[in-house]
Amino acid sequence: MRLRLLLLFVAGVSCLHARVEENVAYAMRGGLAMLLDVHYPERSNGFGIVFIAGSGWHAPLTYDAAPLKASGFAKLYVPPLTEAGFTVFVINHRAAPRYSYPAPIEDAQRAVRFVRHNADRFGIDPIRIGGVGGSSGGHLISMLGVLDGGGEPASPDPVERVSAKLQAVFARAAPFDLTLVQGRFSSGSVSSLLGMRLGARDAPSTKEHRTYWAASPAAHVSPDDPPFLLMHGTADDRVPHGQSEEFLARLETIGIEAELVLIEGGGHGASFPGATNPPDFLGAMVSFFQRQLSNQAEKDASPPKPLRHDPSIERDVPFGMVSGGALLMDVYRPDRPNGIGILHITGSGWHSPLAANAPQQKASRQVEVFGRPLVEAGYTVFAVNHRTAPLNKYPAQLEDVERAVRFVRFHAARWDIDPERIGGIGGSSGGHLTLMLGVFSAIGDPEDPDPVNRENARLQAIVPWAPPTDLVMLNGEYGQGTFGSLFGMRLLERDPKSSPQFKAYRDASPIHHVSPGDPPTLLIHGDADGVVPLRHSEIIAARMRAADIAVEMLVIPGGGHGALFPGKIPDAPDYVQAAVDWFDRHLRD
Repeated sequence: MRLRLLLLFVAGVSCLHARVEENVAYAMRGGLAMLLDVHYPERSNGFGIVFIAGSGWHAPLTYDAAPLKASGFAKLYVPPLTEAGFTVFVINHRAAPRYSYPAPIEDAQRAVRFVRHNADRFGIDPIRIGGVGGSSGGHLISMLGVLDGGGEPASPDPVERVSAKLQAVFARAAPFDLTLVQGRFSSGSVSSLLGMRLGARDAPSTKEHRTYWAASPAAHVSPDDPPFLLMHGTADDRVPHGQSEEFLARLETIGIEAELVLIEGGGHGASFPGATNPPDFLGAMVSFFQRQLSNQAEKDASPPKPLRHDPSIERDVPFGMVSGGALLMDVYRPDRPNGIGILHITGSGWHSPLAANAPQQKASRQVEVFGRPLVEAGYTVFAVNHRTAPLNKYPAQLEDVERAVRFVRFHAARWDIDPERIGGIGGSSGGHLTLMLGVFSAIGDPEDPDPVNRENARLQAIVPWAPPTDLVMLNGEYGQGTFGSLFGMRLLERDPKSSPQFKAYRDASPIHHVSPGDPPTLLIHGDADGVVPLRHSEIIAARMRAADIAVEMLVIPGGGHGALFPGKIPDAPDYVQAAVDWFDRHLRD
C-alpha cells in the first residue's frame, strides 16, 4: 500500500530523558568491543527496537572518531520511541574502509541475537523486536528483516543459537539494490565497503555484479519477511527514492505487508531537509511499531534486571574507536589511592579467537594475579584491551596500548593520578608490549587535532614478565606460525636482513630499541619457560645495563610460561610482591 502523508509535522522531540545504559559490549572482534547503548523507557511496553545510524558504512580511522551510536539520527528518533514505551538498542558496528562487507551485517545480526538472548535482562519480549535504520543503517536494518538469520543450534555460544531476524522494520532513505545506486553515494562508499567497484559494463554474471546484488536487501526478499515501513524524500540526491519504490513493489508482489511514506521535497537526512510541510514521520514510525509488534504473542513487560555493580571498578571505559569498534579498559580504584597509575596488558599471544564471544583481555585472570595486589597497595590499575591478530596486524597492538597510555595521562585528573607517574605491567605478548612502551620512542604530536594524541606514551617504570624480546630469535627457535599471522608475512632462515619480513620482525623486537633514559625495568621470568626462553630476558637485561638503565631480573626456579609460573619450586620468590615493591621504589616519592 502506497501512502503519502500530508499532515503537518507536529511531533517535536521531547525534553524527557530515558535512562541510558551505555557501552554494553555485545561482541568482541579481534580485540575490539562492539558496543550498544540501551535506552530504557519510563514505562516499558515490552517491545525492543534495534537502531542503526547511517554512516555510509564507513567510520574515520582516527582513535577519537565519534561512535556511530552517538549520531544525530539517534538523538532525533530514539526519544519518541522511549516515550511510547519501547526499549531502544543503539549499536556500533565495524565499518569500512578497515572492515569490508559482510562485517557490518555480521555485527548487526550479533546485536539482535545478543538482545534476544538477554531479553529478560532488558525487560523485553524476545519475539517482539523491531528495527530502525537510515541510509546505510536502513540498508543494514533491512538486511536484518530479509535475511534468514537463523541461529546455530550446535554453537557453543548460546547467543549464536538464537535468531537474528526482526519482526518489523522501519527503513529511511535506504539503498535496497546496490547494483542501482547512483550519484555521490556510490562514488566510493559501496566500492570501499565491498572491496571492488561495479562498472557500467559489468554484466550480471560477473563477480562484481553478483557481489553487489548479494549485499542488497532486494536480493533476499521472501514470503516470511516482516512488515516494512519505508520513508524517503522525493528530493534525495544521494539515494534516489526510486530505490524505496522498487523495493516496495518487490515486497508487495510476494505478499509482505509494506507501506511507503514519500516526503515531498525531502532530501537525504534524518529530518528530510528541504521538505515543505513534512508529515509526522516520527509519529508514523511509532504507530507502525505499536501496531505491528502488538500483533505478536502478548507477554507482560517485566522491568530490566539490575546489574551487579562494584563501585571500585569502572568497567568498559572506551579509550579509542577503531572503524566502529571500541577499545575498552577497566579501571580498578584502590580504597586508599597513592596517586599512581599502572597499565596492565594481558598476554594473549597478540591474538584472540574469531568467535564473537571471544573473552576480553582485560577480563583475564592475569589481572587478578598482578592487578589486584597493586590495587590493594594503593595503585590505580588500568586493564586494557587492544586489537589482535589475525584480524589486525602489527603494529596495531602497539598503537592501541600507546593510545591507552596517552588516554590515561590526558585524563589523569579524572582518576586522581599523577600524569608523570604511570607504570606498566604485562606478561608474554603483554610483556613484549609493555617493554615496547618503555623502550620505543612514543612522544606525542603537538599538532594533532585530538588532544589525547598530543600526550607522551612513555611509561615511567615497567615490569614485563616472560617477555619475547627478540622476535627474530624466537621465530628461528620455534618457526612461529604466530608471527606469520601477526605480521601477515613469514620469516624464513634464508630471508636476508634486507628483506621486508626481517625488518618487520626486527623492528618489533624491544632489544633493538634500548637506549639511555629508558624507564626502570624489572624482568620476571621462569627458568623452565618452554614458550619464551629465559634467554629473552637475559639479553635485554644485558643491553639495558650497558645503557645504564636501572634493571633487575627475577628468575623463578622451575617456573614455566604463565602468570602463575607453573612448575615453580615451593619456595620460589614472591614475584607479585616484587612487582609491587618495584613500583613503590621507582614511582612513589
